[in-house]
Amino acid sequence: MEFEEMQKIWDNQNQRPLYAIDEDALRRRIHAKSRKASLASNVNEIGLIAISIITFIIIVIKNIGNDNPYAYPPVIILLLTSVYIYIGRIKRKKKESQFDRTMLGELDHALYNSEYEIRRARTFPLWYLIPVSIPAMLNMYMNDASITKWVLVLFAFTLSYVVVWFGLTKMQEPRKRKLEKLREKILTDDWGDGT
Repeated sequence: MEFEEMQKIWDNQNQRPLYAIDEDALRRRIHAKSRKASLASNVNEIGLIAISIITFIIIVIKNIGNDNPYAYPPVIILLLTSVYIYIGRIKRKKKESQFDRTMLGELDHALYNSEYEIRRARTFPLWYLIPVSIPAMLNMYMNDASITKWVLVLFAFTLSYVVVWFGLTKMQEPRKRKLEKLREKILTDDWGDGT
C-alpha cells in the first residue's frame, strides 16, 4: 500500500472532500521501508564481502607455487576491498543506531540507507571495478590468457557494472525520490510531531 492509497475521503457534508491519514498504516509502511532499506544494505555488503573473499581464495589457491608477480595485486586489492566494505558497514550500522524510532526517525533512517546505497553504486567503478579489473587483465596479458578467458572476464566485469547501474537507476534512485516525497508530505501537512 503506497502513501496515496492511505488517504481516505471521510467527509462530504460541506461539499468539499476532506482527507485523513490512517496513521497506523502509515507508521507500518514507513517501518517496512526502513527495514527494507536496511536489509538491502546488509545483503549488498555481505554479498560483496563474500564475493571478494571467495575470489581472493580462488586466486590464492590457483597461484600456489606460481612465481608470476602479476598474480598478487588482484589478491591484495580484493582483500583491501573486503576491508573497505566491512569498515563502511560498521560505520553505517553505528549511524543507523542514532535515528529515533519515531515515524520521522524511521523515515530518515530509510533515507540514510537509500543515500548510502546510491553513493556506493555511483562510486562502484572507483573502489571496485577499476582497481580489480586492471590488475586482473594485466595478469591475463602477462600469462597469455586464452581468448575464451578474456571474453569471460570482460563479460563478468561488464555485467557487474550493468547490474549496479540498473539497480541504481531503476530501484535505488526511484526509492529515494519516493521517500523524500513522503517526508515532505509529512512535514508540510502537519500530522503531529512525527511520533
